[in-house]
Amino acid sequence: MDETQKLKEQIAILEFKINELEKDLIHDSLTGLRTRDFFEEETAVYLSTILKVEEGKRKDWFGFRNLSVLFFDIDNFKIINDTYGHDVGDMVLEKVSGIIKQSIREGDTAARWGGEEIVVSLLGANEADAKSKADDIRARIENYVFELKPELRVTISAGVASYENGIDLHELIKNADKSLYKAKESGRNKVIAFSEI
Repeated sequence: MDETQKLKEQIAILEFKINELEKDLIHDSLTGLRTRDFFEEETAVYLSTILKVEEGKRKDWFGFRNLSVLFFDIDNFKIINDTYGHDVGDMVLEKVSGIIKQSIREGDTAARWGGEEIVVSLLGANEADAKSKADDIRARIENYVFELKPELRVTISAGVASYENGIDLHELIKNADKSLYKAKESGRNKVIAFSEI
């Protein structure tokens, strides 16, 4: 093998390693979802662009004027971990994350917020559309049968918030989190929108 071929192979290996590192930086290692940092940066860009459209400074945003955030939490996750062990808890988190990821469009983003909390941004969705999507996901998870533990039933609670004039990313996520808290406080396994609290 000549030096040029060796160099090409080394470059290919380095490119592969760089791609894997980049993937690790924006993906949660357990769930495969995006990281919280990535979610916050991407969603801030969406909000900034919507604001520019509203101010008339930008016209090329494909008609999107809305952005909604879904905040999910696996109900009684500590009990699942305590009863079945952390391996099963990890499996539940992976499966729930997979269902959420499969349930959203390619342009939407799902990220692991922390622990058993998952956050989703829905570009172009108003609150009613976002609540409907969250409830569809909630029902899919409630009806999912875990192959390794068919007796295990898992539910999630969700909070929904949509962009309103003038609010920033922090407020949008805070509104979704408040809605999630209300869903958990009022019995779990339900979806509550910010306008309902």
